[in-house]
Amino acid sequence: MILARAVALTMLAASVGAGPAAQRPIYRTEAVYVSVYASVKRGNRVIANLTASDFRLTDNRVAQNVEAVSIESVPIDVTLFLDTSGSTAGKLDDMKRDVQGILKLMRPGDRFRLLTIGDSVYQTVPWVVAGTKVDLSFEPVGGISLIQDALTVALLHRPDPDRRHLVVGMTDRQDCGSVVSSALLRELAGRSEAIVHLIEQSGGGETNSRVRSCSPTARADGPDIIKEAAERTGGEVHTGTRLFRSSSLLREFRTIFDDFRQSYILRYSPVGVPAPGWHAIEVAVPAVKDSTIRARKGYFG
Repeated sequence: MILARAVALTMLAASVGAGPAAQRPIYRTEAVYVSVYASVKRGNRVIANLTASDFRLTDNRVAQNVEAVSIESVPIDVTLFLDTSGSTAGKLDDMKRDVQGILKLMRPGDRFRLLTIGDSVYQTVPWVVAGTKVDLSFEPVGGISLIQDALTVALLHRPDPDRRHLVVGMTDRQDCGSVVSSALLRELAGRSEAIVHLIEQSGGGETNSRVRSCSPTARADGPDIIKEAAERTGGEVHTGTRLFRSSSLLREFRTIFDDFRQSYILRYSPVGVPAPGWHAIEVAVPAVKDSTIRARKGYFG
């Protein structure tokens, strides 16, 4: 199924570029609550079993009272997107095996979809429930890499209120040909409810697939913009890995998925801060020394 880039732009304009009355607030402000994903680790170890009293959260530097709920008990929508253009095209068989392994990690109640990059962004596997057998008969397209477009399609998914959305992308972050601008991607990353993790690939080799020129020309700061978008959601870029060894994508995904499952949803009703505009969020866990906390950077009121 092709997710036409024009359609994606129309949806993006509706959710980002429209006037205040037409915008959809990211955190369902009609419920008077803000929800923030937070991961707490010491070194490589996830810190589990924290309670609301362990967290300190500020909204535009004003302390808030929070509720904390483990994501362990919440069903998850997983969007996986694969950069199947250019440098990764020679390892499609390895990637397909890893996708089958990823599907086996899903739990009852979870859902999964697969996006791939070609002439456009393709929904190669539409949303399926855990345990569904899928067809992975996709092929590479060389010379283009629509990473910002793919991230846009992924981020535009609106999960049901009782679900969380995890986006995991395999990419070298070298965008070529996207029509979604960097400014729009930043804006959407600040509004989406998804958490984005990107696995930076290396190696794979070009195949004999046809090559297309890059238009518009790739930006020199493209990798940094894509990294910023991931971090704005509360995710990160996983670098230093050598993908396409045995089950390498599967290993990286399993670590991300397990960490996500052991993380937290912090909920609060903003007090003492004006509603409009950008709200910068800071999360701390004072009782856990030397901890690393990953959480979304803020939200739009």
